[in-house]
Amino acid sequence: MSRSPIPTLVVMARWPASGRCKRRLAVDIGTEQAAIIQQRLTAHTFAVAEALTERGDVDLQVAMSGVSLRSAQRSLPCLPPCTLVDQGHGSLGARMLRQIYRARFGQRNKPVIVIGTDLADLCQNDLIQAVQTLHSQPLVIGPSADGGYWLLGLGPGLTRPQLDALFAAVPWGSNKVFDITCARARRLGITPHQLSLKNDIDCLADLGLWQR
Repeated sequence: MSRSPIPTLVVMARWPASGRCKRRLAVDIGTEQAAIIQQRLTAHTFAVAEALTERGDVDLQVAMSGVSLRSAQRSLPCLPPCTLVDQGHGSLGARMLRQIYRARFGQRNKPVIVIGTDLADLCQNDLIQAVQTLHSQPLVIGPSADGGYWLLGLGPGLTRPQLDALFAAVPWGSNKVFDITCARARRLGITPHQLSLKNDIDCLADLGLWQR
């Protein structure tokens, strides 16, 4: 029996420079401090992802926005060995879907896991749980306290029309993203497997939950 392909872990990353990231947080603490926090979060996310690639649990694809890929390779010391690509234009959903199709290009039965770089408490076990769950479940989702999700895992059986339906016309950035995604999945006959609730670091109130 042939071994099923390991998932591609897609990290959606924003260039952690002053004025280019954490705009909501920057309103309260300034662009320089917001960028420092984004740098720490990004480095932490990359370290967790790199550990899983070294274990052979995932292939790593980093989708960057806010800077050229050459600059990212040259000036981002925490960037791990990966396939580095540009997020491209469009809504968050359009950019995520673009990376999912890129990860599955030429290998349609490849599972894909998508995360961002906003979790201070992300750990290897979170991602390992998602990887293992995708062996038996078509959709894995990690809810965020703000109504979004911090992880989306897509099994190899999901078709292009199903993927398109999950991402179309979602009010990205609202507190309805998680509920809408789960409701759409159920209408498609897909039962989402829910991971633990986590809190993104997006605004000043979130910092109180982060031990700096």
